[in-house]
Formats: sequence, structure tokens, C-alpha cells
Amino acid sequence: MVRPANMFFKVLTGEGHSLEEDRLQFSLPKGVKDGDWHNFQSELGCMLYKDPLPFYKQGHSIYVAQFDAADITTSYQEIIWVKRFRLVRQATNLDLKPFGIYRAIAQVI
Repeated sequence: MVRPANMFFKVLTGEGHSLEEDRLQFSLPKGVKDGDWHNFQSELGCMLYKDPLPFYKQGHSIYVAQFDAADITTSYQEIIWVKRFRLVRQATNLDLKPFGIYRAIAQVI
């Protein structure tokens, strides 16, 4: 399976706090409602990751982020920094499969 070229992830603690930005609390998506937009005034912005595998192994929560390309301030390897983004959903099995992450799911018979 091919990894989506434009999908980036935000990794949070189980309580919804950032790992990098001084434990900032993020607005999480609820049902079909996306999280609120977050704006960052710092020069770099906020980190988003292309590959969530190392964080999944550590037991963190992984969310799909939505942002505009114009909001990217810098990039390095598989990390970007953005000035503005929101969380649209927790990463699904299909989102994570290209990274070799296979989660057990309940099967209804």
C-alpha cells in the first residue's frame, strides 16, 4: 500500500496534550465534528509527522491533521512545522496500515 503523500499526523498523549509544545492541550475531534483550528505565533509553529510508527510503539494517540500548504513554515525529513492546523480524526486502521501498523478490531458476526 502506498503512503498518502499529503497526510501528516499530530501525536498526543492519551489526555490530548502535545508531546513537544509545552504539553499544550489540543481540541480533539468529536464524532463527525473536527477539532478547532489552532494558531501558533512562534516562528516555527507546531510539529506534524509523516511517519507515526515510532510514536505508536510508545502508546501515544495519533490524529490526522488538516492544514493549508501556505501554513508550512519549514520541513525536515518527515517532519513539518505549521502555523495553523486542526485535528480531523483519530488515525484509522487504513491510515496506519501503510506504516506497518495493524491493530486488532472487534468483529461483529
